[in-house]
Amino acid sequence: MILVTAGTSDSYQLIESLINEGENLIASVTTDYGKELIKEKFGIRVIKKRMDKNDLYNLIRKEKISLVVDATHPFAEEITENAVKAAAEAGIKYIRYQRKKMDLSQYQQPAARIIKAADYKQAAQRANDFERIFLTTGSKNIEIFINEITNFEARLFMRVMTFPAFIQNIIDLGLPPANIIALKGPFTKEFNRALFKEYAADVIVTKASGASGGLKSKIEAAVELGIAVIVIQRPQIEYPLVFNEVVNLIEYIKASYKAEV
Repeated sequence: MILVTAGTSDSYQLIESLINEGENLIASVTTDYGKELIKEKFGIRVIKKRMDKNDLYNLIRKEKISLVVDATHPFAEEITENAVKAAAEAGIKYIRYQRKKMDLSQYQQPAARIIKAADYKQAAQRANDFERIFLTTGSKNIEIFINEITNFEARLFMRVMTFPAFIQNIIDLGLPPANIIALKGPFTKEFNRALFKEYAADVIVTKASGASGGLKSKIEAAVELGIAVIVIQRPQIEYPLVFNEVVNLIEYIKASYKAEV
């Protein structure tokens, strides 16, 4: 039995490929949306829970999991670290499926202003140098920007997924509802361009989530408008085994992994 820690568009592609290869799967997610999507699309068992290391370890033992495939978001470092440790303690193989990084050097031209930030706090501090700030980083670390950006009520705008709990949390932290744009992606370059222009953004703040995570369309829209982009770099995590292509991961499972179990 394979456990896939999921929640991104890449993970859905991976699940589909594993099912097509005849593998038995269980998926774990942290949102109702992810659970319903996987159940409806693939008909496999899905566990919706934010699991710590012990939860994952117990699940591995209970379900007789022989392989963990971690296909969570590049910035979901806590889930990844728990999965690595749980698999190691259970004595089973862990594989990381990580979407490719995007080469930002192609945008180092006069019309582009790409600013790299090591983490959310540094991104917020650099964003504070601009007048109107448009966040596309998700709601998880919004309080960092609220704390670091002066007069944030008038300067900070945020696009967020259409989950009521996320939106309410942002409002509770003090961001005016008029500054919140609740939409579900993916978004095209043209849509991003229109949105950034409508809100008169001077800078876009995003994460180095890769082209499939929408980074490409955001940067290209910003370049066309001549506005800056702050890109938060991925967490530095040492993976025991990592693949960037679904086909290569599948080939490994078919060849090396199955020979080991």
